[in-house]
Amino acid sequence: MKLHHLRAFLALADGGSLVKAAAALNRTTAAVSKAIRELEDDFQVQLFVRTPYGMSLAEGGRVLLPRAQAMLAERMRADEDLRTLRGQGESRLRIGLTPAVAVLIAPVVIERFLACAPGIRLEVYEYQREQMAHRLDDGTLDLVLYGLPSFMAETVSDPGTLMYETELALTVRRASRYAQARSLADLHDALWIYTDPHGVQQAFVAEAYRSVGLDAPARTLLCNAQVVAFMLTLQLDAVGFAARPVAESYDPVTILPLLPVPPTLRVYSMVRPSALASPAVNMFMALTREATGN
Repeated sequence: MKLHHLRAFLALADGGSLVKAAAALNRTTAAVSKAIRELEDDFQVQLFVRTPYGMSLAEGGRVLLPRAQAMLAERMRADEDLRTLRGQGESRLRIGLTPAVAVLIAPVVIERFLACAPGIRLEVYEYQREQMAHRLDDGTLDLVLYGLPSFMAETVSDPGTLMYETELALTVRRASRYAQARSLADLHDALWIYTDPHGVQQAFVAEAYRSVGLDAPARTLLCNAQVVAFMLTLQLDAVGFAARPVAESYDPVTILPLLPVPPTLRVYSMVRPSALASPAVNMFMALTREATGN
C-alpha cells in the first residue's frame, strides 16, 4: 500500500463521496477511484459500498480504518522527527489528560517540561479516559495520563503504567451544615455529587452505607465535569470526592474521614503499544515521576 492509496482511502472514508475526497486531496475523482480499486485489488476485499447517499465503509473498510489512521499518523510523526533531526522542523508532544489529572499534577509537570524542553511544541488536551485509547492508536495523542479511582479498577483490564497514587477524600465546604458530620448517618440527607456516569462511584457509596446498616443516600446529582463538581461542593450543602492534595489546597474545603475504606486515585500513563516512545514522551514521564516522588 502506497501513501497515495492510504490518503485516498482515509479521505473517502471521511468525506463519504468521491467528489468530497477528490476535493480534499486536490485530485480528480477518477484518480481517487483508481486508488481505491488498486487498494481493494491489493487486499482482495471490498472496502466501500455505494449507497443512495454516497460511499460508505464495507466490513473490510471498517477493519482497515483504524490501522490506516495509525499508519498515516506514524508516517506524519516520522516526517516530523526526521525534519527535526535535519533542523527543518519542530518536535511536538501531544498529551491527553483526564480532568482529575489536569488539576492534580499536570500544571507542575508541564511547567518543568517547558523549562527543560523549550524547543518542543507541547499540546495538551483534556478528555475522559474512554475517549483517549483510540486517539493513541490514530496518532492524535502521543501520551495519556488518566486517573482511575480504586472503585473502578475492575472495569479496566490493562490500565497502563502506574505513575502516582493518592487518597480520594470525601469533601464538603467548610461553611456547610455537614462540616461537623461525625458519621455517614449525618450525611444521609445531604446532596451527593457523583462524577461517574457508569454508576460505579454511586454503588461504592451505597455499599459503604450498607456496611453500617443504612440505606444509600437518596439525594444525588450526576456531574461528569469533575472541576464543576468540585466547585459545586464549594457552593452547595453537598458531598463530593476530590483528590486529597487538591482538597487540602483549598481552605474552604473540609475533608470528612468517614468512609470505612477510603478510595484511592491512581494515575496511569499509556503510550501507543505499536510505537517506540519518543525522547519527549520519556522526558515527560520522567518529570511526572519526579514531581510525584516516584
